Amino acid sequence: MRVLLAIPHVFAPKDGSLYSSQTESKRATKRLALEQATLGNLHRHGGTHWIHASLGKGKAVVTRALATQGGAEITIQLYTPADASLAGEINTDPRLELVDPQVTDPTQVPLVASRRLLEQAQDYDLVGYLEDDLLIEDPQFFAKLLYLDRNSDGSFAFLPHRCEHIPGKGDVILSGDPDGGRPDLFWDTGEELRIPWPLGDVAFYRATNPHSGCYFLSRRQAMRVAHYWQERQWQSDFQLSGPLEQAGSGLLLPVLKIMKTRPADYRFLMVRHQDELWRRHPMETANHG
Repeated sequence: MRVLLAIPHVFAPKDGSLYSSQTESKRATKRLALEQATLGNLHRHGGTHWIHASLGKGKAVVTRALATQGGAEITIQLYTPADASLAGEINTDPRLELVDPQVTDPTQVPLVASRRLLEQAQDYDLVGYLEDDLLIEDPQFFAKLLYLDRNSDGSFAFLPHRCEHIPGKGDVILSGDPDGGRPDLFWDTGEELRIPWPLGDVAFYRATNPHSGCYFLSRRQAMRVAHYWQERQWQSDFQLSGPLEQAGSGLLLPVLKIMKTRPADYRFLMVRHQDELWRRHPMETANHG
């Protein structure tokens, strides 16, 4: 399986900014997150792993490289301006390509990464766009996505839930939907879909909150999305809340139905956010239903 991942990355500290990509005190956190999003994802989902192997009775134990059939042939393209980047602070890997987005406005980097990813889709089985602080948890993630695409008509984009961990409590899903939905949004249709799975059907719903900081598409889906935007010269008549949202789910919404697993099944597809956004919000203490 050939997989191409595109990651936009900008780190440009500014005094008084509330954004982590512009906060000097977050440098170590952002560097570690970038390392996990690039090298971490490559090592976790690539074709090489290791095993402790004995050379025989009474002999040494060595760590031996092995190949796994479950791994993918992954290339990551990191779109990052040389003068506003932490890429120089992480190790290199031949599967990790640094790409100059060639823009003067850093807010355009996500859209450049997303667009160029889609333009290369015909050469890959699966393409994925993800922000620079996401680690893909599920070792069967890519195989599941292709399975879901084969078992549907290609009109559904299956997005993972983006999660963090609350110490002493457990995982928290960041992409929760508002109580009561948003009937004013054209994509909030309430549509549901069930896909057969050996351990039981998996239920998906049309997400009110489509943003997960990432998307992953089969070749046929990505080429369909690319064709839609190429006909429109990549100009949109709507704008989501920011450049990350626009480059992510914003490019999919006019073309595909964005589906997520019901929250009870969030582990079926899941990515880990390398931050603590959960601290911004209070824990609910009463039932407001």
